[in-house]
Amino acid sequence: MEITEVFEIHFQNYGEIELAEESFRESMKDNAPLKSQYRDWCDDMGYTDRKGFRSYFINKNDSESIWDSIFPNKEEYEEYEFDTM
Repeated sequence: MEITEVFEIHFQNYGEIELAEESFRESMKDNAPLKSQYRDWCDDMGYTDRKGFRSYFINKNDSESIWDSIFPNKEEYEEYEFDTM
């Protein structure tokens, strides 16, 4: 399972970033492979171990809101014919 899927599961279970992060950190205490996977992911993404979980959701929400603001209704761009030159 990808580490970001683990993030999402914790967030879905708790619905708040603070509670989800606390649960995730608690689950890493007794799970060395998860802790290692998290550290590797943080290194790859350029995050510190301390801020990686929260940064994932901040960046995810920022990127989703950018696309939502460009195409607020999915139907608007599904039928749009892009001009290809």
